[in-house]
Amino acid sequence: MSSETAPAFSPSDWAFTQLANLDAVITYMETTSEDAWRTETVRSADGSTNCFFGHLFNMGADDEQGSALWNWFEELWATTYMVYPVNDGQNEKYQQKTPKKRMLAYLRALADGTEMTTEQAMEAEYQWRTAPGESSGETLCSVPTHIS
Repeated sequence: MSSETAPAFSPSDWAFTQLANLDAVITYMETTSEDAWRTETVRSADGSTNCFFGHLFNMGADDEQGSALWNWFEELWATTYMVYPVNDGQNEKYQQKTPKKRMLAYLRALADGTEMTTEQAMEAEYQWRTAPGESSGETLCSVPTHIS
């Protein structure tokens, strides 16, 4: 099959390739302006500010690619449960002054293995919860179990 007739990547396949490592995400996030970041919600009503996931969604050329990026990021790297406390300044380990700075620090920690990925965190939590005598109901993950 020639390259002229080769099928294009599906949005999901395209997103997966973008997230093979975090280089593309970190580079994209570095180009966003500090003023374009927000906390508490994904996107402002007028679309001028976003949290991390809003910016990630915008990396896609359209809604399908944006949704695929979001889905694969949660699958491969970190869930909203892991990201929102960092973005919003509620994770004690990430207290940089702005959501952008907090998220860039977190993304770099994910990329270098300092922070656990979704799968690693789920496995660690499972191992901890199923260890004999470890059923205190606490969580192993450093992310708060609730946001007040």
